[in-house]
Amino acid sequence: MLRQAARRLLSGAQQTRALSTSASLLDEFATPSGPKEFADRWTKTAPSNMDLPQFPSNFLKADSIGESKTQGDLFPVNFYTPHSLLANNVQKDGVTLPGIDGDLGLKANHVPLISQLRPGMVELQNGAETEKYFISGGFAFVHPNGVTDICVLEAASLDQIDAAGVKSALATAMSQQGQGDEYDQAVSRTAIELYAALDSALDAKA
Repeated sequence: MLRQAARRLLSGAQQTRALSTSASLLDEFATPSGPKEFADRWTKTAPSNMDLPQFPSNFLKADSIGESKTQGDLFPVNFYTPHSLLANNVQKDGVTLPGIDGDLGLKANHVPLISQLRPGMVELQNGAETEKYFISGGFAFVHPNGVTDICVLEAASLDQIDAAGVKSALATAMSQQGQGDEYDQAVSRTAIELYAALDSALDAKA
């Protein structure tokens, strides 16, 4: 009987120790921590010569997460192609973009985003004035500080485009649809998307 009682006491002491150890571990891991605390914990738990894990904030430029660049209803817009600069830190109160999933309307203090752009019209608004450009596609970025970057391959005002030439190119692309190998068919689909959007924009302008 004494032996059984000793075993019970020993078992109870081990369980109490295990519970207290688990509680301390839970308290330790439940403590709120940031990148520095995580890095310190990582180094302590798994010391090595490897670089520490990186955080998304490590890849953001300091000026992109700093003080807001918006001024009331105005926000800076950069709009460029590989060979031209259409807007450089120009203040606008609205931007309309042809997003891949639908048109986007941007105002000051818009949530940060990255959007692929399809062929269509880009509109830069400032009061009653609106600049319009047709683009072949690209990407748009709204940064946390309110700056908007529009990066496209080609951009032109509709006044620079020959409407008859567009209709002819669209007819040619549609006649070649389904012909050739996969590459040729992909080129035809891309051409049809581009010229159809451009033709529609020209018709709307007329």
